[in-house]
Amino acid sequence: MPIAAPTEAPPIAAVEPDEESGGLQAIRLRLDRRLPVADQVHEALRAAIVGVHLLPGTPISENSISRQFGVSRTPIRAAIQRLAEEGLIDVYPQQGSFVAPIRLSGIGDAHFVRRALEVAVLRETAKIWTPAMSAAARAVPAKQRLLLEAGDSDGFHAADAEFHHLLMSFANREGVWTTIQTAWTRLARFMRLFGSPDRLPLVIEEHLAVIDALDEGDAAEAEARLVYHVDRAFVLLDQLPERYRRYVVD
Repeated sequence: MPIAAPTEAPPIAAVEPDEESGGLQAIRLRLDRRLPVADQVHEALRAAIVGVHLLPGTPISENSISRQFGVSRTPIRAAIQRLAEEGLIDVYPQQGSFVAPIRLSGIGDAHFVRRALEVAVLRETAKIWTPAMSAAARAVPAKQRLLLEAGDSDGFHAADAEFHHLLMSFANREGVWTTIQTAWTRLARFMRLFGSPDRLPLVIEEHLAVIDALDEGDAAEAEARLVYHVDRAFVLLDQLPERYRRYVVD
């Protein structure tokens, strides 16, 4: 089943790092005092880093975040520690904390984990596939089309994760999705920084190709389509824009 090329240039622009404004203003945090502060700071920082609104090398100041959002340094320190464990922040004693560079060795490992686990779960999902599952899955690429038209890049990529999560939830593999999330985070940041806007409509078509194969009861074809989709990330390794290479280490 060929994957159709887009007929028009998509309205969502590629992420163009803004080094003039890359700082605390990139962090979006609406603090809810009823919820754990560390969790909220972690999510806000994580979203800004993965969405490359905070570029590799950007300093992360506990004092500045504390002042801006009116919270103590303790939950901020806890959030930074979690992000360090996820490979998104590097902490240097006596120097400070900085958004981690994109490590190509980590990208390779993350891709291996994601590919192996998603394929294994898809095989289980194919055995129990139903029309209701198909309808739920097709709602996600439909949403992605609307987000693409609206120019909502963050929403588009969130829906991309939603699609893959949904396939796992059908097989009752929520725990596997939890395992994949660290790998997904590393890959998502790489894709957001280096991906082309021309790629986004193809993501939608590739999602639909997986669903079409499942609807036809062809598990092998569904697996092949998923592998094709997941492996597209590595096409980018040979196409890194020179101006972005300083954000990457081996």
